[in-house]
Amino acid sequence: MIMNKEFFLLRTFFTTALLICVITLFYSCKKDGELMKATEVVNISITSFSTDAAAAFAVVVNDDVVEDSLYNGGSASKLVAKAESMQHIIIKDHFTDAVLIDTSIAIPGKTASLTLLQLNADSDPILVGQSEEDIPENHRLQAIFYTNDILPDSIGFQVYGVHYDPNTFELLGVDTLATYPKIKKGELSEFMLIEDNPDPSIVYYFFQPLDVNTQQALPNQAVPFDPVNYSGVLFPIETGATGTEKHYINDISATGSPEFFDITSIRLISY
Repeated sequence: MIMNKEFFLLRTFFTTALLICVITLFYSCKKDGELMKATEVVNISITSFSTDAAAAFAVVVNDDVVEDSLYNGGSASKLVAKAESMQHIIIKDHFTDAVLIDTSIAIPGKTASLTLLQLNADSDPILVGQSEEDIPENHRLQAIFYTNDILPDSIGFQVYGVHYDPNTFELLGVDTLATYPKIKKGELSEFMLIEDNPDPSIVYYFFQPLDVNTQQALPNQAVPFDPVNYSGVLFPIETGATGTEKHYINDISATGSPEFFDITSIRLISY
């Protein structure tokens, strides 16, 4: 009988203690009578690529400093408090503290991978999202960027894979690998999936700018694209420094005048 009484008292004690803890926790999660939501966090990762090796940037997300000196090729990540709707991102010049980007973006999940690109040493960087892409083997994501004054304010752009017989050099076929209907001067194009066969004896790569209205080749090119006669401007398709890069950004430059010009393309950045 004594054992039952002691067991009853012990059970009552623990039940009461548990009830007190629950009530305390309930009221500690209330403010002015309202339930408070737990603070959500988001893991921000950002990588910087710049044509100016000395450039450095400060990254602030929702008033929280993710990195105060992000240099070319550098990466930073941090858990920051997540705002209810849009996430406020500020990019500053590390040396002058000048605000270069002030924007808000939606981040639906708990992680975000961003890339900061400065494609011209004289221009502000741009911020692009980087989702988890399924990029097949022997393919790349290719974007185009240009600021050349000879070229129009907007152009179309096509990349071709031209197949020649390695022995006779006879034309076997032409594949249009990517078409960019409209690229605005000073703005990064979308990334397009392009096959990049590493053997140049099988496929040669060419490109040409297009008129945005007609989607035909821009007139007045010094070397028009004519695969039958092996005429055109080669598009550089070599891999990046590490051989593992999957994102490539190429520049387009022109010399001469709008009435008669020659064009070239070089890789600006790969990552």
